[in-house]
Amino acid sequence: MSSDETSFLVVPLNLLPSERVDGATHESIEEEKRLIRERIFNKSNSELSAEDMVLLRALGSDLNINTFALNFRYSDGTVNNDVEEANYLNKRVVELLSVDTPEDDPTKIPFFLTSTVFEHAMYGKCAQHFKKRLGLTEDELDLFVLRNVLMTPFPTEGNFIGKLAGIFQEIVEKEVEVCRKRNETKENHHSFIMQGTESIYLVHRAMFYLASRRRQLIASAVLDKDSLKAYQEAKKANPQETFFLSTQGKEDLDATMLNDGQFEAVITAKSGKTIKTGVTVSSFKALKDRPLNSKYRDPAYPSGHMPFYLYGSGAEFHMDHMLLRAPNCQLSASNIKIFLNENVTEDHFRDGCLLFAHNVEEEAMQPFLPTSELVGGSGPTSKKNFFFKSGKKFQISVFKDKYSYKAGGPGLANVDYGDRLATGEMVLGTEGEVWVDSETVNRDPFARRPPVNDWIDEFNKIGEELK
Repeated sequence: MSSDETSFLVVPLNLLPSERVDGATHESIEEEKRLIRERIFNKSNSELSAEDMVLLRALGSDLNINTFALNFRYSDGTVNNDVEEANYLNKRVVELLSVDTPEDDPTKIPFFLTSTVFEHAMYGKCAQHFKKRLGLTEDELDLFVLRNVLMTPFPTEGNFIGKLAGIFQEIVEKEVEVCRKRNETKENHHSFIMQGTESIYLVHRAMFYLASRRRQLIASAVLDKDSLKAYQEAKKANPQETFFLSTQGKEDLDATMLNDGQFEAVITAKSGKTIKTGVTVSSFKALKDRPLNSKYRDPAYPSGHMPFYLYGSGAEFHMDHMLLRAPNCQLSASNIKIFLNENVTEDHFRDGCLLFAHNVEEEAMQPFLPTSELVGGSGPTSKKNFFFKSGKKFQISVFKDKYSYKAGGPGLANVDYGDRLATGEMVLGTEGEVWVDSETVNRDPFARRPPVNDWIDEFNKIGEELK
């Protein structure tokens, strides 16, 4: 069904006859696929030649379960190599061709697909080889695949295959456009948590599932004189408030913001109040700029500690939680107090160190609940009981970051304790200097809202009324 010209790839688990031949090339495989499309797809059994029937029988099973998977091409024709994003495409397609919510109407689904997962631990080399055929990175991520069951021994009668292929192709092409929007880096609105009052640091509000924001970026910047004064005054008047700097329009982080080091912005408070418009940001320079694509993530969450980036200058020190795996939670704090047992040079802080908060079991905490449940309510995870809050003390270790500021993982938090720079204690600052967000970083802007969510909303309203 797919070719070098289509926006997607369809690859069956069963090898095509041309793929089983020693010395098979991309050209020979594509030629066989062309022959299948031209000589079999839209013909009945009676119209097939003897040679065509031999090819048809060699293609694989009929009354059986057929497994296959999809991948997509970017607008420039490049094949996606990210397993997570290929999985996303396959999941979106099977959602449209299956009954997975109480609101789905089976009579409106043209045909049905099921799915399964090729777990790396179980499928090993088989999954790796399948990924290679799909043009994907041969990593250890599980692979989401599709399945169909052909319930007739006469699949070519009545143009049955051709009709199904046409319906399927139309659905896939629409979902490919969604995947492209999610994965092609374009100009976007960018928002940063503001840290410091003398030297300004900006922590990008990252998103795992949107290419233009799929990075953990911490930058230093200079504000124009009037804007800096307005921010400092607002900060002094409202120490319990968190402040954000957002681009005034859509910007490309690489092409303009980081390349030119200058852009126009707006300063707002968490409460929604606008502090200053027409802010000129200059000397915008990345301290840490690390990709968050699936191939750069760790296979497991940290155990026995929680890692942060530690940075700052003068008497102001700040921290931001290392996003090593998805889903995750953005935990940032400015103007923290640190008491170290050994001296650490200013250069280390300026470049950004690693800080491990001990006795914090990140692996056991992940995945975090929604932000509203972490910093609101009265339960065990409420603001009163949450581990990352104003005034909280931690025993810490500080390490030099041995990787470049643009390095990708996995393994960015792997350290040798013999190279530890210092140990000590850390205390978080005021409420406005502590930021917790487990929703933005994990949000999929293209996720479908299942109709069943409407019922959940109604039940929640009833629950609130009964309190």
